[in-house]
Amino acid sequence: MTLNIWLNRTYATNYWFLQMLRSNPDHRSVRLFATHTDETSPVLQAADVALPEPRLTGDAYVDWALDFCRTHAIDVLLPGTGIAEIAARTADFAALGVTVLASPAASIALLDDKCATYASASRLGLPVPPWRQAQGADELEAAVASLREELEPDETICIKPLSGVGAEGFRVLSDNPLSLDDLLAPPAHRVRLDEVTAALRTAEGADRTVPALMVMPYMASPEISVDCLSDPYGELLAALPRAKDGRRRTFLDDTPRAIDIARQITGAYQLAYLSNTQLRWWRGELALLEVNTRPSGGLFAASLTGVNLPWAAVRLAVDGDAGPLEPTLGASFVTVETLVPLPAAPTPSVPLNVNPAPPATVGLTGDQPLVRGL
Repeated sequence: MTLNIWLNRTYATNYWFLQMLRSNPDHRSVRLFATHTDETSPVLQAADVALPEPRLTGDAYVDWALDFCRTHAIDVLLPGTGIAEIAARTADFAALGVTVLASPAASIALLDDKCATYASASRLGLPVPPWRQAQGADELEAAVASLREELEPDETICIKPLSGVGAEGFRVLSDNPLSLDDLLAPPAHRVRLDEVTAALRTAEGADRTVPALMVMPYMASPEISVDCLSDPYGELLAALPRAKDGRRRTFLDDTPRAIDIARQITGAYQLAYLSNTQLRWWRGELALLEVNTRPSGGLFAASLTGVNLPWAAVRLAVDGDAGPLEPTLGASFVTVETLVPLPAAPTPSVPLNVNPAPPATVGLTGDQPLVRGL
């Protein structure tokens, strides 16, 4: 029996996520569905059935998703867009026979707020750096001044929105004026505090709502990203820690503390199926950076460990058993961009494409691992 699996709007590197589901070790027949508001998304080219998404939010989006599942007899949904709202209505999906691969809605909402995450993790005894929350120019100036009193002179402050994906809104504060070397260097996330406050005051003067910001020290590399598989109650079944230091990526086999922290996170918040815990070094110790209640964009690199985490999550949800989970850690790799040919522009009201199963050699505009020996 063919298993119908749907990934709604998601990021480009999930092209490889779909490929891993198709080449699953159980040789299970799957029919892969992908939807997106952008017809150029590489994920659409990896699916068997690719369809456009409406630009909806909230309950209206969930209602559309329920109708999509009903129309296409979806068995498993791995939500990206609208994950919190979808998770809050998993019973509606279950009534249609759809298994949703998502954590509890309350955990998703909490961990989507970076300051709330730190406050909660701190109460649990998990390591977090000092932080402040600020909304508006005056609060930001006060928060930066307050945090500087806790930091050493050579420690740098950064800011980012309480909720966001990737590096959206992330900036490192610098008091140094722009130099010629800065001008000729690759683009950086550095900005002066007075530039930020000026932008906030301009927005406030125009009656725009400015987002709340997290103010915290910029923690040292390497960043460690732990891809996690856990059961519906938060018990960790597999953890693959990847260190990112410049261009080099390495699956760590000598940092059990990273896995310990990830285990505490998944257990405390009952994170289900696929999640990602990000860590950095703070004054010589690993500390929490943030938690993603969804698979990371780099999860495809897990294939280098010999474990197919996307399929393990689907198998766990459908059969109650994730299958063999014996990763081999230690490999290093780099990522490169490749190409995905796009079809001709679709005719309005016509599906974007219904693809035959694409060959595993097709590339994407995104990241693909190349193995490097240690």
